[in-house]
Amino acid sequence: MRPLIEINNLSYSKEFLIYYTRTNILLRILLLIGLIVAAIYFLNQDQSLIFLVLLGIFLFQIPYLIKGIKRIDEIQFRINSEGIQYQNLNLVPWSNIENERVITEYINSKDIRHYFTYYIIDSDQVMKFNLKNLSTDISELTITLTIQRNKYKRENNLV
Repeated sequence: MRPLIEINNLSYSKEFLIYYTRTNILLRILLLIGLIVAAIYFLNQDQSLIFLVLLGIFLFQIPYLIKGIKRIDEIQFRINSEGIQYQNLNLVPWSNIENERVITEYINSKDIRHYFTYYIIDSDQVMKFNLKNLSTDISELTITLTIQRNKYKRENNLV
């Protein structure tokens, strides 16, 4: 069976952008809707203490929702044939990156975490980022890293 994305396909997009996932914002909105509906219900049932607690939780969650909405369009990673850029930091060229990959850590049978890691040679620094809140998955990121690394090698005649 032919793969969805050919690993050596040089016509693959020029750069791959990773954002925060929108799932957390949608879940927070649903939580707020549920809280306000429950608060109104308990107010109608003359249970003002429960109403005040739910209203307090509702008001406490609003700043987190606003913060999430403001961050939704912030680019977390920019991966292209020149290298990897994290947020607003300088782009790290492929010649200064080793061992870029996605690793999986098994905490227990139900808790599995996936991390995007790479090693920066000059600063002797291992960068490790949890993929949980990012808008990509393991296979898409792995394919992108392979393709962009191969593009770098071909553009610089390293193959």
